[in-house]
Amino acid sequence: MALDNTNVTYTKYMNYFILTYAFLLPLSRAGVVFLSGVLVVGWLLEGRFKEKYQLLKQSKIVLALSIFILFNVVSFLWSDNIHNAFEYVKKYWYFLPMLIIFTSIQKGYITKTLSAFILGMFISEVIAYGVFFELWQFKHATPENPTPFMHHIEYSIFLAFTALVLLGRIFREDTLKYKLMYGLFFTTISGNLFLTAGRTGQLAFILGLFILAMISFKNKMKAFVVFSVLSLTLLGTAFTFSTTFHDRIMTAKMSLVKVVEEENYCTSWGSRIGAWVVSKDIIIEHPIIGIGIDDNMQAFYHLIQTKYPQMVCSGNTLVHMHNQYLQILTQTGIIGLFLFLLIFYMIGKLEIEDDEFKQMKYIYLAVVLFAFVSEVLLHRQFGMALFALVIGLLLAQSRIEHEV
Repeated sequence: MALDNTNVTYTKYMNYFILTYAFLLPLSRAGVVFLSGVLVVGWLLEGRFKEKYQLLKQSKIVLALSIFILFNVVSFLWSDNIHNAFEYVKKYWYFLPMLIIFTSIQKGYITKTLSAFILGMFISEVIAYGVFFELWQFKHATPENPTPFMHHIEYSIFLAFTALVLLGRIFREDTLKYKLMYGLFFTTISGNLFLTAGRTGQLAFILGLFILAMISFKNKMKAFVVFSVLSLTLLGTAFTFSTTFHDRIMTAKMSLVKVVEEENYCTSWGSRIGAWVVSKDIIIEHPIIGIGIDDNMQAFYHLIQTKYPQMVCSGNTLVHMHNQYLQILTQTGIIGLFLFLLIFYMIGKLEIEDDEFKQMKYIYLAVVLFAFVSEVLLHRQFGMALFALVIGLLLAQSRIEHEV
């Protein structure tokens, strides 16, 4: 993409801002907000709107995301509380950096930006280990759950994604010293993953590991052996040496037993299963376009009070369904869920030749599509920012590869 003299300076600074955004993403909520705003202003000052419009118009991912958000806005027509619905939808502005990275980042900064994110994760990991070994205290992190900057579910997703990106580099790297360097970081970040209370990221990591192995080795038997050895080693070590991981696994088992044998939903897993049960009633009554944004939770609370009193102990404390698919299905129905899944189908179809970014595409899809089962990840600040960064880089890489 040719740059005029009038916007070369802005583009240079835009690349620096994107690097900073990626670095701060795992480290600071305020940094994400501030840099997102800076990127928007810089993008407007940079100009080249005709070129950018053409890129955005041609992207099926951007189109699918835009239609999904537009349908959310249209759903205001059948929402009883438009103010709360608007407050819910306006958080989608965190997706804007995706468009900016896609249209503004230059070729030499794409890999640098991914590395800046990994560096940010490294600093986060150092802080987390310091908390775990009680070398220092940091915000709300504890030795039992060393998650310094975000909720443990989100942090586990960040750790799982980063660990798999590093493992992909190990698989591809030929130079021994780099293999060892990535191997050391992979080991420590995997250890950090299994020290946290984020079971979602831990399970997503295992699924992502299987996908990564299958796409990294032509010999599928070798791929399966690599997956089996790594997953069993990591799980066995974590269960043996991580008290947090061991206790969370045993708690999950007991929670499921209580639901099945006693209809006791007063646990973390019990409340999630309860959300499936209660949501079923909403979906049956409003299958096509849903009941409306925010209205879904009001209906959820009403059903608990009137039909499912055994879930009062946990259900009334939920601010969302703890499930991205159920959240969208109850809000905007089958149409909304179809439009949402269309976004990820288009991401899967995105043509990328570079091995690292092709692997990253499948890693991200595997991790988040699983994580959606237990968390509304794309309505949390860090989850949305990670989406913006990863998809923005994938779109930019595809753009660069297809430029003449």
